[in-house]
Amino acid sequence: MKILNGYSKVINDSMILRVANDEIGNFQRFISFNLVIHQVESLRRYVNRLYMEHPRKSKIYWIYIEKIDTNELVSMITLMPLEWNFNGVNIPLCEMGLVGTLPEYRHRGLIGIMNEIYEILMRQEGYLLSVIRGIPYYYRKFGYEFALNLDEHIILNKDLIPSKEINNIYFQKATKQDLSFIKSIYNKEQENFYISNGFNPDCFIYKCMNDDFDNNFLNTFILKRNKESISYFSLGMSFDYAAYSLIVPELDDDYIIKILQFVRDLDKDKDQIVFNVNSETQFGQFLSSIGGEKDLGYGWQIKILDLKEFLLAIKPILEQRIESSSFKGLSQDFVISDYRYSYFLRFKSGKIEGIESKQGYPLPESCDVKIPSSNLIKLLLSDKTFNEIKHIVKDSMLKPMSEELLEILFPKKPSIPDTYY
Repeated sequence: MKILNGYSKVINDSMILRVANDEIGNFQRFISFNLVIHQVESLRRYVNRLYMEHPRKSKIYWIYIEKIDTNELVSMITLMPLEWNFNGVNIPLCEMGLVGTLPEYRHRGLIGIMNEIYEILMRQEGYLLSVIRGIPYYYRKFGYEFALNLDEHIILNKDLIPSKEINNIYFQKATKQDLSFIKSIYNKEQENFYISNGFNPDCFIYKCMNDDFDNNFLNTFILKRNKESISYFSLGMSFDYAAYSLIVPELDDDYIIKILQFVRDLDKDKDQIVFNVNSETQFGQFLSSIGGEKDLGYGWQIKILDLKEFLLAIKPILEQRIESSSFKGLSQDFVISDYRYSYFLRFKSGKIEGIESKQGYPLPESCDVKIPSSNLIKLLLSDKTFNEIKHIVKDSMLKPMSEELLEILFPKKPSIPDTYY
């Protein structure tokens, strides 16, 4: 079954599911609905721009349920295309956004009904993963698991910001003419991380090059020393307006200090600044080094729709890891299981000749590593080591003789995935 915009399906005598077509009237309904559900005024601008201006708007699917007799919109989700870079391999995925149901229609399984269409669309469009920044716990029922950091906060007293006077560094608002320069810095920065948001010029302009900034959109500046362009940084707000969100590539200390002084002067009434930054970045580490205190952050909720297809997609990465290790030329099977399916990575002379899957509970000695259900995602995305998972999930099992090879194939590595939404 192929689903197109304009698709509809009657759910029961009173409700119908629809996938929006391009009728402009829908967009006003989507705005009104989300303002009622989420009670955040900034969503007015967000939904407006998403529907009307996003570079990928033609590939966004707006899935919703309405009452047949009144056309009242009662529940909705959106499917929004993304592309993350895994060590040079671009992986197509999508983000589930703008999820909500009117209070009086909750606990009727409406999100589950729409999720079925969402996953059909994923397969149809070739998306291997789905990610969401949503509320805690709820999405586990659909197979999502927390992996990869999101919305990390570092709290810094203002008096810890160095007062050093730096006169020859200044900022200039970025323009489209700066995109090639930004892209080169951006891509170089991503080499330090396993998973990152692939650079898309149009999407970067949409998300990061705005006249002002808020909790959805950022403003980007070019860092200059004298008249030479050195780097860039982007500034926004966290989703709850509690912190300043910053994207800052690797820089010498003077540039970081200048940025900190700039942010400090934006809000003169507070003694502390809360930064929404990735603690693995050089900027995050600098904040910690001068006395910033990490606050526990949140995480991406991620679902791998088909583990076999995902493993095939990262096959070049796994082969490169073998090539660069003491297992160069490996010829054997490596078997991974989530206790429902086992996946056989068939290595021959260091290359994966094929990946096979077998359904059913694995026999005791049949697998190299077994991690229950969606917890396996943490290992496959290099978010956690096996031992870190085992510490919490006791029925994770690993053959002792397979430990070294597992660490080569799936090492723990820092990632900085992001979104253009």
